[in-house]
Amino acid sequence: MKNRFLSMIVFAALPLAAPVAALAMPAVGDMIGTDAETAKAALEKAGCPVKSFEAEGGKVEAQCTDAATGKLMEVYIDPASGKVTEIKEKD
Repeated sequence: MKNRFLSMIVFAALPLAAPVAALAMPAVGDMIGTDAETAKAALEKAGCPVKSFEAEGGKVEAQCTDAATGKLMEVYIDPASGKVTEIKEKD
């Protein structure tokens, strides 16, 4: 009986957790896009509204705010492949 009650609670909570999971930051290796418009849309969909883009060290740096934490982040994108190469909190 206890396990059934616990299962009911877990299944009832799943719809509440789904919106949070949709706002996960991208991970290294994720495909963001090779142009600014596509990259901006992908980052914003992941919950990281973009403040700016700039070229840095042969990569594209996107500065965005992590919606989950409110922290300013730097997401580095390989301009040839469109993949995330590094993510770090802005200093």
